[in-house]
Amino acid sequence: MIAILAASALLTAVNGPAPVRATTGVPVILSEQRDFPFVHLTLYFGVGPAHDPPGKEGLTALVTRTLVRGTTEHGRAEIEEAIEALGTELMTANQSHAASLGGAVLTRNLPTFVKLLGEVVTKPAFEPEEIEKVKREMIAELEADRDDDGTLARVWFRRVVFAGHPCGHGSSGIPETLATITADDVRAHWLRSFGRANLVVGASGDVDEATLRALLDAALTGLPPGEKASWDLPEPPHTEGRVVVLVDKADRTQAQIIIGHPSLAANDPDLDALTVATTAFGGNMTARLMQEVRVKRGLSYGAYARLSAERAHGYYVLTAAPEAAKTVETLKLLLDEYDRFVAEGLTDEEVDFAKSYLVNAFPFSVETAAARTAQQVRNVLLDRPADYVETFVPRIEAVTADQVRDAVRRRLSPRDLTVVVVCTAPELRDAMAAVPGVSAVRVRPYNALE
Repeated sequence: MIAILAASALLTAVNGPAPVRATTGVPVILSEQRDFPFVHLTLYFGVGPAHDPPGKEGLTALVTRTLVRGTTEHGRAEIEEAIEALGTELMTANQSHAASLGGAVLTRNLPTFVKLLGEVVTKPAFEPEEIEKVKREMIAELEADRDDDGTLARVWFRRVVFAGHPCGHGSSGIPETLATITADDVRAHWLRSFGRANLVVGASGDVDEATLRALLDAALTGLPPGEKASWDLPEPPHTEGRVVVLVDKADRTQAQIIIGHPSLAANDPDLDALTVATTAFGGNMTARLMQEVRVKRGLSYGAYARLSAERAHGYYVLTAAPEAAKTVETLKLLLDEYDRFVAEGLTDEEVDFAKSYLVNAFPFSVETAAARTAQQVRNVLLDRPADYVETFVPRIEAVTADQVRDAVRRRLSPRDLTVVVVCTAPELRDAMAAVPGVSAVRVRPYNALE
């Protein structure tokens, strides 16, 4: 029996959905909204790129995308035609903490949609020809990413800062690893990872608990049990000093800079304090970084700090995109501001403003039923407390300036950093080596991920 956990129909800024409780069966989070005949339904499997076997990076994404390419009962064209006849799409996505499939349909079409979704996840064909087509699509997307310098910088940063670690796996792998994946690999990974042990169902809209329970019970009968994905991952690598990786791309008139290091997981007790700190330091247009880099000096259109708290290990980054001639000057300023941020901390006024910003912005993240469900599902998949959404506002309000400054000093590291710069490397290499604290400068071709 699938356990349905119904969230309240309306969620205010301080009143979140009912917490997810321990129960038997598959957890399903439902936020009802009965004033429009529409339902969002998504199946989330708590497995990510970190669970791709060594040498087969991209496997989880390949499984997710191939699931919708035909079943043992209906071919790809038939599945696509059936979905289109409902006036919707069957969407897939891969994040660091989950793979997902789902869509949105009119209430009257929900039974048919759930049946099709169940067939896709319980009876995949995994035809070798379709697997190869998906591989080619993924490789083409990887090649397209190389043309976007911002995306390229983010991909390189993850690979470098988590070098040799499961968290360094990009969701789509690289062409060389995709080429090694066989149909047997795909099927084995589906059986192991895309089963009940890792499943969370998120739903919202015009459906009640009893109806959804019956539809899901019938559709997911054949879902394999699977194996619970382990998030007990090793500690990420530690960088000594400031290591600069210049991702060499010819004729760049603008550089993309990412500076950072591994950081805390999404359920870490310091998360609230560092969220406030990051908001004040580089989270919006009035934050310190934006003022110093853009407003006062005009070095970059934007300059931001971001705390990416993931299921096992996250990372902390500073970003900017100056014109090529101002790359070194901008990098030095970012490093100086990061030093000052950690050593001196934020002022009480900066902390108070960041808290006010977060509290006032929070209602926009839970203003619809779909958003409320997404928040609760994310909390389950990130192993956060069941009342994380409900208590967000009072927790942020309770954070003190001293707690913020203490968390910054203990958890952030301005001396040991990975610096990734997409640029024309020969023009900058010598100047980068002279930046204070830089222990090494490495040049890598932009199209040769490590």
